[in-house]
Amino acid sequence: MPGPKTGVDFTSGKWLLNELNCPKNSKDKLTSETLEYFKKNLGERISYINDVNGLLITRKIPLEPNKTKLKELKDGTGFDYFINIVSTKNKSDFSSVELYQDESDRGKNESAVTLEIYDLNLQEIIFSQKVVGTAHKKDTKSVWETEKSNKLIDNITFYRNSDKLMLGSLKRIFKNLNKASAK
Repeated sequence: MPGPKTGVDFTSGKWLLNELNCPKNSKDKLTSETLEYFKKNLGERISYINDVNGLLITRKIPLEPNKTKLKELKDGTGFDYFINIVSTKNKSDFSSVELYQDESDRGKNESAVTLEIYDLNLQEIIFSQKVVGTAHKKDTKSVWETEKSNKLIDNITFYRNSDKLMLGSLKRIFKNLNKASAK
């Protein structure tokens, strides 16, 4: 399977973006970021699957589809390229803001995003990359080791939640795709 260095030729063909396979509360933001990125690179040659009528395909396309599945996609869509994105929250142990964090608290937030692009004419995967974003709780000193503060602001800790990690992972993939692609 090609890695992220393969790059993609954005200069030709009709492109179809599949409905993102991701948690519901992140879907709108990730979809709008994705459409914005591909419209910038492809102009009017990108279509979103939910905006195209008459397609004869299933909505859930697995990652790393075989040649038979890619041929079905070509026959069912008539497009040249197909973009498939799967995003998951692997762990969500804590919120974005923690008040009076216990120094023995451990945990992490973790999200993963995989983006694959298929050339439906050649029936092969031409780009595939997975990025995992992680945020760990910081070790804090015991209350007995630090000077006490009665200010709320001194007792707040901020973290990236799983949704922000997902968006950051998607943007990292776009950055890598930009570096390796022809426009």
